[in-house]
Amino acid sequence: MTLEQERKKLDALLDEIPAVGMHALGGSGAPLFILDFIISAAIKRTLNLGHGLLSMIEARNMTCSRALVRMQIDTVSRLLAYTYVSNPEEVAKAVIGGTPLKKFKSREGKTLRDDYLIDRMTETHDWVRTVYNSTSGDVHFSEKQFFASVTSMKDDEGGRSISMMLSQFDTNYPEFSWAEVVACFSELCEILISILTQYGDHKKQPSHAPPPA
Repeated sequence: MTLEQERKKLDALLDEIPAVGMHALGGSGAPLFILDFIISAAIKRTLNLGHGLLSMIEARNMTCSRALVRMQIDTVSRLLAYTYVSNPEEVAKAVIGGTPLKKFKSREGKTLRDDYLIDRMTETHDWVRTVYNSTSGDVHFSEKQFFASVTSMKDDEGGRSISMMLSQFDTNYPEFSWAEVVACFSELCEILISILTQYGDHKKQPSHAPPPA
């Protein structure tokens, strides 16, 4: 799809998320569970990052755009972590209290570190590890910043010359690069929507609902 089509798709997904979030949380008067706080935080963060991404695309800021995708991978991979443990309510309570997620283990005995979470997510979404590794270079100060500042390199009679651009605008990326960034975020939103839908459906089954907070 074109960049404009990808932007419209992401905008529609961001508009859909609050309603799906209400389904997950149960709406007004529904019992409140500890895990609901984690769910609501993931929804809020996604909306912040998603609308921020649309703004950064408009501003032609690739570094921030890719960093926002990396942050959303973190959001979804950590939310999925609660599906890997035996008692997600206990883990949620501890995390809200300040205990790092990496202090817990999955049902298979694996520590919930980022590498494990990304590997698990990649099992069902094979692009995640590649995009995670790539966009980490935008979060950290790395060689990617050097290449982003270089507009041309060429050899001439006097030796090698390098042209560098010192600007907040990234004008040397083709449209498909921007469209790809938006498409990645949209897919992460679709994964989140699936999680929220399943969580809401699960809570409606009295025998499977977690205990109220």
